[in-house]
Amino acid sequence: MTTSMAISITSDLNTPPSIAIQVNPFGDPEQALQEAMVLSQKYQLPLASELAEPATMLLGWHYEKKDPIPKLALFQKESGPVFIDFVAGKKAHRRQFGGGKGQPLVRAMGKIEQRLPTVLDATAGMGGDSFVLASLGFDVLMIERSKAVSALLKDALSRGKEAVQTASLPPEILEILNRLTIIHADSAHYLLTEKPQIDVIYMDPMYPEKKKNAATKKEMKALQNLVGPDKDSEKLLQAALQTASYRVVVKRPKNAPIIDLPHSESNDSKLDNTKIQPSTHIASPNTRYDIYSIKALKSAGLIA
Repeated sequence: MTTSMAISITSDLNTPPSIAIQVNPFGDPEQALQEAMVLSQKYQLPLASELAEPATMLLGWHYEKKDPIPKLALFQKESGPVFIDFVAGKKAHRRQFGGGKGQPLVRAMGKIEQRLPTVLDATAGMGGDSFVLASLGFDVLMIERSKAVSALLKDALSRGKEAVQTASLPPEILEILNRLTIIHADSAHYLLTEKPQIDVIYMDPMYPEKKKNAATKKEMKALQNLVGPDKDSEKLLQAALQTASYRVVVKRPKNAPIIDLPHSESNDSKLDNTKIQPSTHIASPNTRYDIYSIKALKSAGLIA
């Protein structure tokens, strides 16, 4: 049996937000109000009573009898709770049986002078790819512009570290989690203003579905409902190319076109009609990783 304390979510950074904390209807009312106020302060969200209209999605605590640690989760009408778990479930399975260093995602990150490059995941989402990279030794900075999704990521990191201490999990799990950092921000703005020192910037833009798919995972449905299809891949790629010191990697559906991006301003008139193309790519059955080598693009005069 499970119970839930809800936080209402209707939108995100790209639109005027309508996000609020709802007091848990289960348990002691005074304690529930106190918990709601803690969440309100932590995520800088008002209480639900301050909203004029009800939200279309809920973000709240999901309780399970078998697990003493409650999970922050998203709730929507068409599915059960959506939460992130770094120590069990699909992510744990992918860590153990995902193909190791030979999988396309890992090969796309490259290698620098006998060390692993630092990675910035500019579209962190539910953290699946970042966790795989961290499990193989990469230090990963996750950037997520959805306040709700970044809250799930932060909760999963905190809960995972707590679980390592209380459930006698292998110590390498803690090492993996310590290689992950999450920041709630718009990635393009963050890259251009903070100018982080990073080797590889990884992008997995939300690609619009051609048709509705009933089999779409509930995690993906929640993400699509929150942020919708990506509309600024060009802006993000441009910012990434100005920031990464080694390469930019863009994950695309196998047959999707590359992101259409003109070269940066140059005095060389021969480049006026030249588009920035990936230096190479790594393909898998359903996915393609477009790799933009910073050194090669600079040598060609396509980026400054």
